[in-house]
Amino acid sequence: MTVKLSKKRIQKSGYAVREVLRGSFIGHPVIIRNLPFALYVTGLSLLAIWGAHRAESRVKEISKKVVLLNELESEYLEAKSNLMKMGTESSVRQRSQALGLVPSHRAPARIESPGDE
Repeated sequence: MTVKLSKKRIQKSGYAVREVLRGSFIGHPVIIRNLPFALYVTGLSLLAIWGAHRAESRVKEISKKVVLLNELESEYLEAKSNLMKMGTESSVRQRSQALGLVPSHRAPARIESPGDE
């Protein structure tokens, strides 16, 4: 299956290539008539590319913030559990014994003054 090209067709294609390389096609009436539409389509394309790029950057930013939020949440839960452990009576008793404090064996006495009735 060979394609036979006539000399006339080869000359026409060569002329078209030369015209494109020289840029003389820009002044053609069809090009000038359709130039506003081409600029409109180009503007819309640039707007779509910009919107896609902005959306992608936002997605990356959101994913980074989600990772940071998860890290902060785990730190919060760890600190909260440590604080709960430190607040238990046994933990307080161990820390106070390390300071040399001992719990009293008798109940506290209430001091009453004459105006407390």
